[in-house]
Amino acid sequence: MKKSDYPEWEMYARLLTKEEQADPLRVLDDVFDFAHLPEWRVLLWEWLKITVSSTYHTEAVESERTTILLTYEKLQKLLEVAYLMYIQLQSLQQKDQEKQRHIF
Repeated sequence: MKKSDYPEWEMYARLLTKEEQADPLRVLDDVFDFAHLPEWRVLLWEWLKITVSSTYHTEAVESERTTILLTYEKLQKLLEVAYLMYIQLQSLQQKDQEKQRHIF
């Protein structure tokens, strides 16, 4: 789907606090305090195995379910921060391009 196919409110962060939006490094700190990169790989692999094998309800114990939910929440916030950073970079690039046009 194209960006224009979504309502405007869908393009805003839902889970990020105002503080997290103002300081995206807070979210990155939180994400990597939750798990380091190798641990994230393990979490995502376990998540995939449980999901694909359909054993979530029969094999996943409560602590694993909690971890999966926390993982989901952290990834949602990470995506929201990444999107905010993406929008900011696009804006900077556009301003840069306009400056270049005015120079010549």
